[in-house]
Amino acid sequence: MTDRGRAAAWRVLSAAAYAGRRYWWQILAIAIPVAVISAGLEIVSEHFLDPSDAPLSISAALAVTGVSILGTVLLSGFVCGLVGAAVHGTERPTVADTVRSLPWKRLVVADILVTITVIIGLVLFVLPGLAVLTLLAVVGPVIEIEHRPVRGAFRRSARLVRQHLGLVILLGTVPMSLSAELEAVAPEPDRAGEIAGFLLIRGVATGIVEACLALLLVELCFHLIDSDRRDGTGSARKPDARLAARVCRAACGTGGVGS
Repeated sequence: MTDRGRAAAWRVLSAAAYAGRRYWWQILAIAIPVAVISAGLEIVSEHFLDPSDAPLSISAALAVTGVSILGTVLLSGFVCGLVGAAVHGTERPTVADTVRSLPWKRLVVADILVTITVIIGLVLFVLPGLAVLTLLAVVGPVIEIEHRPVRGAFRRSARLVRQHLGLVILLGTVPMSLSAELEAVAPEPDRAGEIAGFLLIRGVATGIVEACLALLLVELCFHLIDSDRRDGTGSARKPDARLAARVCRAACGTGGVGS
């Protein structure tokens, strides 16, 4: 990575860390309960349901997946607002504001499509899956920040990533891959009496990891969008009033990250 790339990575990390320190308890108040509930439903589904009861097993799997997706969308949307407030000069949202304003349908559809596309790529071969994961790393934040439709967000994410591929691999692909690997190798409780302690430990650990990942991806997306606008290379949408205020404050040196 070039000196410019290293400087950009440092600015993204610094901005994400600053937002995390400033709003750490608000972020963890969402991240940890979501992680605990998701882990609890997964344990119930795997250890306490009769696998021979196909309808019940399918319903439980769908419930686990649904809660996980909705929790991820809520956390990402809330973190997006807090990062905007801490680093880019926007108004700080409440959880209620986030729930009301998030484009839930687009974000859920995008999350499902990204997951399916990555899985197909990994099944075909590892490298295509990692390439897809990299190119679509900021689809969710693009929808939240620029209010794009799902198809437009896919194109926009791929275009932004191609301009800063090394940066996205370092701050997007690698952390997401490590997060998935840690979750895959996490031990499972052997006895019913261990479940409460397991949920507490896994919920806190997973919640912290997911919160850090959300902070990284959101600030990375802000950086890619701002760099694209400054370079004048793009198809960036004309910003609405909030985005115009954000870019203006960033340009005036109130915490925006540079390219």
